[in-house]
Amino acid sequence: MKCFLFFGVYLFLSLAWPSLGASARSDGVVFCYYGEWANERASAGRFGVSDLPTNLCTHIVYSFLLLDGPTGNIIAPKPTSNEGKTNYVADLIALKEINADLKILAAIGGWSEGSDNFSPVVNDDALRANFVKNLYEYIDSNGFDGLDLDWEYPSQRGGLETDKEKFVSLVKELKEAFTPKGYLVTSAVAVTQAHIDLSYDVTALNEHLDYINLMTYDLHGTWDTETGANAPLYPQETDAPTLNLNVNNSVHVWINNGASPSKLLLGLANYGKSFTLTSLENTGTGAPFDGAGAPGPYTGAAGTLAYYEICEDQQNNPSEWSVTEVEGNYVYANKDLQWVGYDNPNTIYAKARYAKEMGLGGIMYWAVDLDDFSGLCGSKYPLISAGVNGYNSCH
Repeated sequence: MKCFLFFGVYLFLSLAWPSLGASARSDGVVFCYYGEWANERASAGRFGVSDLPTNLCTHIVYSFLLLDGPTGNIIAPKPTSNEGKTNYVADLIALKEINADLKILAAIGGWSEGSDNFSPVVNDDALRANFVKNLYEYIDSNGFDGLDLDWEYPSQRGGLETDKEKFVSLVKELKEAFTPKGYLVTSAVAVTQAHIDLSYDVTALNEHLDYINLMTYDLHGTWDTETGANAPLYPQETDAPTLNLNVNNSVHVWINNGASPSKLLLGLANYGKSFTLTSLENTGTGAPFDGAGAPGPYTGAAGTLAYYEICEDQQNNPSEWSVTEVEGNYVYANKDLQWVGYDNPNTIYAKARYAKEMGLGGIMYWAVDLDDFSGLCGSKYPLISAGVNGYNSCH
C-alpha cells in the first residue's frame, strides 16, 4: 500500500486550522497509555481521568498494576485526587458512557517492576495460576475490557532463562481465561533482535495476543555515548551503518520473526530524551554530552521532557532555541547546552502514515498525559491528533 499525501499538506492544514483532527476517529487502533500518577504533577502538568481524549483514543491503558512479590497477588494503584483531578478507576470506566466504543485496559508491570517479581511467579505453575486468577478477577470486577502485560523484560533485569518459555504459558493461560467474556490480552514489547532472542517467542506470542505494542522509542538516551533522537523513523545521519536503532528496522524485525502486521501497534512518544551538551561546537546528533538534560518544570525527570514542556519553552523563548527537523524522521533542538531529541506533529504524522503503509493494526502512545493535553502551545493533543490523521491518510 502506498500513500500519496504529502507531508506539506498536513503541515499547511494544521497551521491554517489548528483544531484539525481534534475530534477525528481513527480507522485503526489508537492505544493511549495513561500514567495514573500524572495527577500528582505540578500546576499545568497535572493530569486526571477527566483530561483523557475519548474522541481520539480507541483504547486507554491504565498504568500500572504491580505484583506483590513472588506470590501471584497484585497491587492496585492508590486512588488519589488533587485539585479535582482523579485517577479513580470508577471515573475511568465511566468514560465508556461518553464513548460506548471505547475500550479500557489495565496494564501490569512497567520499567520499575523489572523481572524480580514476574520471574518467580511465571516459573511456578501454582503461582502462575493464582496470578491469572487474580488478574481475571481484577479486570472482571472493575469493568475493564482487558489486560496489557508490560513485563520489561522476560529473561532480563533479574529474570531467568526460562522466562521466555513461561511468558508464553502466562499469555496462553490468560487468553484462555479471558476469552469467554471477550477480554483482550495485549503486551508491550522491546523491539531489537537482541531483545527478541532473549525474551520473546514471537510466533507463539502472536498466536495468543490480541495486539503487540512495539515500544519503538527510547532508542537513544543518556545510556549512550553521544546524543541521539528518541525515536528516529529511519537511521540518523550520524548512525553507523550497522546500528539499526530506528523504528523502521524494529518493525521489520518483529515481522521477520513471525508477528502478524495487523497485530502490531507502532509506539509513538509524547516526550523527548534530553542531554546536557559538552559544548556548543557540536549541537547535532552524535554530539558529546556531559549528562542528562535538566528536569522539566512539570515532570521533574532529568533526561526526559514531556512534549508540552518542550513546546511551551520554545513558544515562550523562541530566540533561544535552535530547532532542526529531519523531514519525516525526527526533530532535535538545543537551548544553549540543553539538547533534546523528540517528535513534533509532522514526524508523528509521518510515522503513523508509515504504520498504515506497513499494514500495522494501528498506533499507540506513551503516554497520553505527556502530549499537550491542555493546549499550552495551541490546540489540544497535537501529537495524538497528528497520529490519527496520519494513519487515516492511507486508504
